[in-house]
Amino acid sequence: MNDDHGLDPELERLLDDAWEALEGGDLRAVKRSLRAAREAAGDDPAVIELEAALAREQDEPERALDAYRRWSEADPDDPEPWIGSAEVYLDFDEPGEAARLLRELLAGPRLDPLDEADARHLLGVACEEKGDRKGMVKEWLATLRLDEANDGPQPRMGRQEFERLAAEALDELPDEILARLGNVPVFVEDRPSEALVLEGLDPRTLGLFHGIAMPDQSILGPGPDVGVIHLFQRNLERDAPDDDDLAEQIRITVLHETAHFFGYSEAEMHRFGLN
Repeated sequence: MNDDHGLDPELERLLDDAWEALEGGDLRAVKRSLRAAREAAGDDPAVIELEAALAREQDEPERALDAYRRWSEADPDDPEPWIGSAEVYLDFDEPGEAARLLRELLAGPRLDPLDEADARHLLGVACEEKGDRKGMVKEWLATLRLDEANDGPQPRMGRQEFERLAAEALDELPDEILARLGNVPVFVEDRPSEALVLEGLDPRTLGLFHGIAMPDQSILGPGPDVGVIHLFQRNLERDAPDDDDLAEQIRITVLHETAHFFGYSEAEMHRFGLN
């Protein structure tokens, strides 16, 4: 959601209520607030942004694209409607159109580094869906470098506290799982390495099991290097608005990457409490 500083206080209240309702899945409340916001300032980019978000929530791509077009016309210097439009095209299996939009955006006036990182990351996704591995890796390496430059000098949460939360997530696992997990280490790193991105890993992934999943290991034993679970702290922090949400995201990621080690299906993940 865009920064609403400078809006009329009543309009800002309506939009805040609408975004809160959208997050909670109360679309009727969103529509009520949106109607009132349109009456107050229907051409305001903040109102049009909400229209686009509601249309996407309702799986109405044409309405969403129309809203992004009007938003861009109202604020030609804002890259967000371009990025939002590309996301819609990706959601509805049109990666070529998404890539075209993003390349046009990146070829224009120089973007803020945060916006450029988002645009390049999304372009990498579009390239991946088109089967353009070379383009994907190129854009994702650029994203990795931009994200590193955009991050503050220190992570939001101390590494010791982050590792404590990861250990607590592992402690939730049933004894059967912990015994089979054995000595697979869990490493906390800021973000994926350049080598992993060159292998095709999304630079904004939250976690990774890297190695041989248990079902694929030799019947004679796991071998000397069965794998490792990575947690990428800066990426997890980027996705979490506050520390409570970050703690939950750490938990979810630890459990999911553990499930990857075991090669579990969704049903098995549910049985062992991994989702």
